[in-house]
Amino acid sequence: MRIFLSSFFYVMFLIAPVQSFADSFKLNKGDTPPDYLGYDSNGKKVWVRDHKGKIVVVTFWATWCPPCLKELPVLERLQRRLGPDVIKVVAVNYKESKRKFRLIKKAFTDSPITLTHDKKNSIGKKYGVDAIPHLIIIGKDGKISYQARGYGEGSIDMLVEIINQHLQT
Repeated sequence: MRIFLSSFFYVMFLIAPVQSFADSFKLNKGDTPPDYLGYDSNGKKVWVRDHKGKIVVVTFWATWCPPCLKELPVLERLQRRLGPDVIKVVAVNYKESKRKFRLIKKAFTDSPITLTHDKKNSIGKKYGVDAIPHLIIIGKDGKISYQARGYGEGSIDMLVEIINQHLQT
């Protein structure tokens, strides 16, 4: 019995630091987000820092996620309406194969949003993504101003409200 208990406490001691390390990737309002967002469809690295002074909207999504597929057209309209000098929408494809992503890129050739790919969830982990859609708004100052998991009809109103706040600053 003593060996079992000491082994149990040893294992718990090892697990605890790992859990707290993973929790450190949770981002909050006011935090500086991770810079790297993947490669765009032209093979160029996408960095948050390249869009400082603009509103950056990052969404993590997948083709098998119905709420994600409802959110993307809204973000496309937002990008078209406000233009590339004001806003940058980056849609990070989450945990899908390279083959699937190539098909997605073909379907989005006329889209104004930037597509990147995160097959191994390395970008998503740094952003604290544990469910999709996961949307982050980064203000002109380069800090996170809003974050949402999931999507519903009220999401559009909140998104517009936050964007309008940024446009007034």
